[in-house]
Amino acid sequence: MKRTVLLLSACVCTLAAAISCSPGPRTADGQPIPDRVMGVYLPYPEAVDPAPGTPEGYEPFYISHYGRHGSRYLLYDSQYVSVHDILSRAAADGKLTESGKKAHADFLKVYPQFEGRAGMLTGIGAAQHRAIARRMAERYPSAFGRGAAVRASTSATSRTQESMEACCTQLQACCPSLRITCATDAALNPYSAGSGIPTECDLKVKGPEAEWRPDFETFCRQEIDAEHFAARIFSDTDYAAELGDLTDLERGIFYLAIHFRGCGIATDWLRLFTLDELYTLAACDAYTFYMEKGPAAETSDRTWALSAHILNKMLTDAEADIADGTAANLRFGHDGCIMALLTLMEADGWTGAAATQKEIARAWDVSQIPMACNLQWIFYRPAAGEGEPLVRVLLNERPLRLPVTDRDGLCRWNDLKQYLAERCDTAFAILNKDQKPNNL
Repeated sequence: MKRTVLLLSACVCTLAAAISCSPGPRTADGQPIPDRVMGVYLPYPEAVDPAPGTPEGYEPFYISHYGRHGSRYLLYDSQYVSVHDILSRAAADGKLTESGKKAHADFLKVYPQFEGRAGMLTGIGAAQHRAIARRMAERYPSAFGRGAAVRASTSATSRTQESMEACCTQLQACCPSLRITCATDAALNPYSAGSGIPTECDLKVKGPEAEWRPDFETFCRQEIDAEHFAARIFSDTDYAAELGDLTDLERGIFYLAIHFRGCGIATDWLRLFTLDELYTLAACDAYTFYMEKGPAAETSDRTWALSAHILNKMLTDAEADIADGTAANLRFGHDGCIMALLTLMEADGWTGAAATQKEIARAWDVSQIPMACNLQWIFYRPAAGEGEPLVRVLLNERPLRLPVTDRDGLCRWNDLKQYLAERCDTAFAILNKDQKPNNL
């Protein structure tokens, strides 16, 4: 099989120096594990940068938020069952290497933790949202005055609901007098059939029959050197290939490996891969997100335009909330929605189109959307009285640059509102053009 090649145009050493690396675990070739290869499965950082300072003469008074659920278990039972069955069969037949035997033994110890928990929030995932809520209360106390109202809503999945509950419970503990109301809003995930928003065409883009998937599969099989990887696990790769597709197996082990940390599992399977292999697998994963939610010419602008349903609601809610004195509006949804929102908002780094398949991972760094990722608008008003509010846009509690903000994510509310309303108009025009009949 073809030797794995580096998907990014820069060499591994140059790219690794440009991104943060997690201490401790090492790859099969002795390299530290960069956060970037964890993609959207990266747990939210336990330590975050200090909050940007409040503009002089202003005080925080309102927060608009859209957050992803926290760390979860793998989405499907089949993702761990298939790997378990192949390793167990090879172990019984005496076809595992020493590394393979250790991987199998480690997996048997943690296997019960996965059973029956597909897609569920982990304890670490709940803790991530509690920490975010605690920092929110500590950083913006003037917004959470005595008896202030907070609105919270969640998409219709248990992991987002539990994330909302963890956040709101912690916020209530920090500010006992808050009046917090919670609701379910399926429209917080406009990419789900259950929201009633996507057309048949929209749903097909992310389905198994999508027109881009054959090219994607061809690309992955060209780039992933599955036989070289399998040789570290199995003493006989021809035997292993009879048990299952080696490329699918390598991807399956990869997805387990990058979920372990968020599940609180100390087992280190990333050591089974070389750094080159991890970049390759991570790039294939980024490919799917780019095609489903990003500015890919091969799909359509509908992919990111659907997020206008969320953004428009954030704008209209902000006007109503400011008028009635609501302290915060907290929404809980999904990673793809945030990616699409960043593309729609033309956020720094999220509008770059990839000229080739190999450039996708460089154009779209999805590790910026970790578990519990959050988009926050922090509103400030003049402390001395009347005046136009300012807004700071944050991604993961760090300033996010938009075309109308300064480098610290700050701008006037009227400027942000006008700009984002225009972006929504553009998106809705795309959605209304040659619109396919809704299939729901």
